[in-house]
Amino acid sequence: MSALVIFGILIGFIFLGVPVCFSIAYSGIGYILHAQMQPLILIAQRSLNGMDNYTLLAIPLFTLAGYMMDKGGLSKRLVNFLDKAFFWIPGGIGTITVLCCAVFAALTGSGPATVAAIGAITYPAMMKAGYHKNSAAGLLACGGALGPVIPPSICMIVYGTTFGVSVPAMFMAAVVPGLLMSLFLIVTNIFICKRQGIAQTRTRYSLREIWEAFTQSWGVLLLPIVVLGGIYGGIFTPTEASAVCVVFALVLGFCYRELTFKNLLESLIKTVETSAMVIVIVGMSAILSWILSATGIPAQIAAQVVPFLGSKYVYIIVLLIILFVIGCLMETVASMLILGPILVPIGLELGVNELHLSMIFCLALIVGMVTPPFGLNLFTACATTGQGFMEVVKGMVPYLIALISAVVIVSFVPELALFLPRVLGVT
Repeated sequence: MSALVIFGILIGFIFLGVPVCFSIAYSGIGYILHAQMQPLILIAQRSLNGMDNYTLLAIPLFTLAGYMMDKGGLSKRLVNFLDKAFFWIPGGIGTITVLCCAVFAALTGSGPATVAAIGAITYPAMMKAGYHKNSAAGLLACGGALGPVIPPSICMIVYGTTFGVSVPAMFMAAVVPGLLMSLFLIVTNIFICKRQGIAQTRTRYSLREIWEAFTQSWGVLLLPIVVLGGIYGGIFTPTEASAVCVVFALVLGFCYRELTFKNLLESLIKTVETSAMVIVIVGMSAILSWILSATGIPAQIAAQVVPFLGSKYVYIIVLLIILFVIGCLMETVASMLILGPILVPIGLELGVNELHLSMIFCLALIVGMVTPPFGLNLFTACATTGQGFMEVVKGMVPYLIALISAVVIVSFVPELALFLPRVLGVT
C-alpha cells in the first residue's frame, strides 16, 4: 500500500507535466500526510541534507570548467591538434569528432557541453567533407554521450554519492566502457562513410605541423592527466580535482587571451542554470530515499521480485530494458534517483557486483541522453547544427545502435568494467 501511494502520486504528477523535482517532493509530502509519520518540517530538513554533500560540489565546478574551456578557446586548440595528429585514421573528420568528444569528455563530464563545444568546430568541417547533414548531427549527438561516461562524470558523482559507491572506483571502471563506446562509434562512422560514398582522403601533415599544433594545445592535453592522475594518485579527491580543473581552465583561457570577463560571466550564469537543476533534483530525491529506507519498501519489492527473475542474467536483461525505456522519457539524474532505490537492491540480492551494477545503471541511462523524445543531447545538437529534431534523430539511429551494443556487452562482460579498478586496487 505504501509503494502504491508513493509511486502513484509520483507518476501521476509526472504525467500531468509537473517538473520531476517537484513530483518527487510531492510524492514524499503525500505519503507523510497519508501515513501521519512526522511533521512536514522533515521535507525541508531531508532535502537540505541531501544537497549538503561535499562531493556534490564537483558538479558545478566541472560544469564551470567545461563552459570556460569552450569560451576560452581550449576546445578549438584540442580539435586542431587531434585533426593533425590523427589524419591517418580512417573515417575522416567524423573519426576526429569522436576522438575530440572522448578527450573533451575527460575534461568536463557533461554531454551537452561536449556537443556544444566540439560541434561548433567539427560540424562545419563535416559539411565541407561531404557528410549528410543528419548523419553529421547524429554523430555529434551520440559522440556527446561520451561526456558523462569517460571520467570525470557528473552522473557517476551523483550515483556514487547517493548509493554509497566509491566515486574514484566508478571513474576507473568507466574508462574501458568509454573507450569501447568510442571505438563502436568510430567503426560505425567508417561504415557510414563507405556506404554514403563520403571521401575519406584528408590533408597529410608534417611532423613540424603536428608539433606546432601540440605546442598550442599542450595545456589542454595536460589537464585530464593532472585531474585524473591526481584522483587516482591520492593527491586530491574528485571534488578537489574539479576545483583544480576550474583554476587550470581559467589560467589557460586568460593565457590564450580568448577568455574575457564577459565570457567568464556567461559561463558562470550557464553553470548556475545547469548545476542548480541537478542539485535540486538530488535534494528532492533525498526525501524519497529516506521514506523508502524508513518503510523498507525496496527490501519488500526485492523479496517479491527475486524469485521470479531466477538469475542475475535475467535481471540484467530486464534492467537494461527498463533503463533504456525510462532514459527516453526522463532526465538521467532524475531517472537514476527514482529507480535506483528500487532496482539496485534487487541486483545486489541476486549477486551482481556493486561496482558493475553502477556501470550498467549509469551507461544505460546515459544512452537515454541521445534517445528521443527527450534526449538532452539531441536538443543540444539541434541548437548547435541548426538541424531539425527529426533530422537529427534520423541521422543518429546507427550511432545509437552502436552505443546500445557497447552497453549490452559491458553489462554481460563484467571484467570490462572491473579490470582496471581491480588492478589498481580501488574496488
